[in-house]
Amino acid sequence: MGRLLLGCVLLLRCARALALDPAPCSLPPEKLPADAQLKNDCQDARTISGNPQMREAVVVTALKRAEWLEDIPVAAQVVSSRELGSANMADLSDLNNLVPSVQLNGTINGRVPIGIRGISSVSNEGAVGISSGVAVMIDGVPVPSDSFDANNVMGIQNIEVLFGPQSTLGGRTAASGLINLTTRGPTDSPYAFCDATVTSDHEHRLEGFVSGPIFNRVEGSLDAYTRTTPYPITNQTLGRKTTQHVDGVRGKLKFALTADLDLTLMGHRENTTGDGFNFTYIYITPGNTFLFPGSPFTQAVMLPGITPSWRNLTYASPVSTAGSTYRDTDYSAIIDYRLPGGYTMTSTTARMHEDQHQVQDIFAVNEYYWTVLTGTPTTVFDNTQQQITTVSQTSEELKFLSPADQAFSWLAGFFYSNTTVNEHGLRTFPAAPVDSFVVPTTTTYDLYGRSTLKVTPSTSLIAGLRFNHDVIGYRIDQLASPQAYHSSGSATDNALLGDIAVKQQLTPDVMGYASYSRGYAPAAYNTAAQLTSNDALSPVSRENVDGFEIGTKGRYLNGSLIVNADLFDTTYRDYQIQSYSYAAGVLSPTLTLASAGGARTRGLEVQADWLATPTTRLTFNGAYIDARFTDYRNAPCYGTQPTITITQANAQPPKGLCGQLAIAGTPQGSPYQDVSGDVLPNAPRFKGILSLEQRVPLANHPYQWVFDARYVYRTSAQMLPDQNPRAIQGGFGLLDLGASIHSTDGRYSARLFVKNVTNHVYYTDIEDFFSGLWTGSPSHTGTAVIGQAARDASRYVGITFSARL
Repeated sequence: MGRLLLGCVLLLRCARALALDPAPCSLPPEKLPADAQLKNDCQDARTISGNPQMREAVVVTALKRAEWLEDIPVAAQVVSSRELGSANMADLSDLNNLVPSVQLNGTINGRVPIGIRGISSVSNEGAVGISSGVAVMIDGVPVPSDSFDANNVMGIQNIEVLFGPQSTLGGRTAASGLINLTTRGPTDSPYAFCDATVTSDHEHRLEGFVSGPIFNRVEGSLDAYTRTTPYPITNQTLGRKTTQHVDGVRGKLKFALTADLDLTLMGHRENTTGDGFNFTYIYITPGNTFLFPGSPFTQAVMLPGITPSWRNLTYASPVSTAGSTYRDTDYSAIIDYRLPGGYTMTSTTARMHEDQHQVQDIFAVNEYYWTVLTGTPTTVFDNTQQQITTVSQTSEELKFLSPADQAFSWLAGFFYSNTTVNEHGLRTFPAAPVDSFVVPTTTTYDLYGRSTLKVTPSTSLIAGLRFNHDVIGYRIDQLASPQAYHSSGSATDNALLGDIAVKQQLTPDVMGYASYSRGYAPAAYNTAAQLTSNDALSPVSRENVDGFEIGTKGRYLNGSLIVNADLFDTTYRDYQIQSYSYAAGVLSPTLTLASAGGARTRGLEVQADWLATPTTRLTFNGAYIDARFTDYRNAPCYGTQPTITITQANAQPPKGLCGQLAIAGTPQGSPYQDVSGDVLPNAPRFKGILSLEQRVPLANHPYQWVFDARYVYRTSAQMLPDQNPRAIQGGFGLLDLGASIHSTDGRYSARLFVKNVTNHVYYTDIEDFFSGLWTGSPSHTGTAVIGQAARDASRYVGITFSARL
């Protein structure tokens, strides 16, 4: 704790030495800095310090121009820096407890699989070069789906989440939504802050930011951060917790080259290190042994003192090298040229590079099982497998914007990106070795445009169009015995998509809208395929999306109540999904990318923010979502599913049963089932978030108390596409409490908080791909389910100190 406070003191002393006064957040509203993101930061401070009139002023930049959240005809939510801080977010998956329509799997040692409105490809790092279905951007620059770059949320100002298909402006990866992380930048007025947090379970984090004028016509900013976060996952053999450590720095320089021409340069460096395994066992079929029936590796031997259950947070393993490292380097150059008549041209050139190294503890058990069976040393096989990956992307976007206050306004642009992933998978397990190099490439050339026509002073027609030309390719060199295979291929695809919306201003404070969006997810190669020849793979076909939405946004009760609500209905044809093809006795199941016939999601979303009194604020965010497969035949089975023999190709087993195709009595391929009509994975029917904030001013003192509470409830959810009944996470609620004291000028605060007051264990990711190891033979079935616990799956207490100058 002392080091954190010392860091804050040193930063703030430096800020004072640079004459960073007066503080922007202490200025009157008309003198706030022009930077929209800093305005939001100051607005957060003013909300706490007693100026609630500014709480609704939220800027959204994800739609290519800065707009007020309340004006855009799109269902969206913006998570502010204050909300990120009060939730003590460790990584992007913590959005689960802030945005009801979002479901993200855990992200300790791998990239984040993202779902919005129940739609997710359930992506896995075993397959690379595949679109996630949700576009993730940092300051409007797309982050490759294989990158870890957006997992960490330190150094982030706001998180903008747009629900439903956003392909027109979001591009090839925005089939089900868009998440844009915005960062702080240079300001025309001096500004600095420092935040420090420590917790009862030994998390510590520190972030410092400073910005303002440097020289004449030059502004700069520097954001540096570090955190060490323990997760409630314990390796009892080694006596240590799974832990993640992050260090990063982001610097920006803004040059006012002329009165109409600005150049902003950005550099970002971040290192993330994970130590330990992600998963613990939730369920294993009673009596089953490891590797083969009757083996000496009983559950008592492999999981000593551990009872798999939905409250288990412990595993046992002698492996000390499990973990991951991610090293990110990003650069960008943004040119803003203000043309005559209020028009703007913006060029964004960006380059990112990431080095990844994952060491995975295979099966997380307490014996070096191959050494015990064969007597060979652990240098032959040490219960691990590795993935060594590089991800690089170069992108360029050129866009033109007309003034937004005209009867006819528009924006148009060109986007180019080239992404290459190079992954080396290595596993020395003699029974299932892996030594493969996989190199997918993606190049896209896009043209887009969107216009707004004010038909009448209260009626607007918004229409957009995008043309994408995608070039995808791959190379796989599969070197492991008994035979090496080499395969490569490429394909091109053109897509024309768009959207249209009608916005009606019903009253000066209430608007309604109706929209239609056409989106897509590009064709992709299943780069996790197990090659059996040198033949080229066929890409999985493109996914096509049709989304309908009606909604309203408005202020009521003299502006004290804000309500945004929408109804949506979206269908997906040739829906792309990843899953493991279970087969009894198969130790290493195949990860497949399949094109399901179809999926559909529909539901209701509501956001309400009520300033009940000048010192009392209530918010409610809720989503009721029905997300289902409309057509998914030949889906994977789970371990203990009753199986029947199928004698005709393409015939489907009865609902709930698994079918095994057999020709002349010989099994063909993996068993399969029909899950048409069943729920999509990790898509709870309802999730609601209720928050309360009560301010208590201290008479005759420049401070006030602030008490806050957040309760999150979600219904049960099937977590896997194979409909494994052991992978259904029951409904649960989480309660967070906080108490803080703030100076009324917004400069200083200290906050004590409790996460997960009721100590409810829950998981952000559930898998059953270990089932084959706990079945052992085709005649002895079983299932094994593992889960990754959330950061706050175990109660902890923390305190945060903040200072702004």
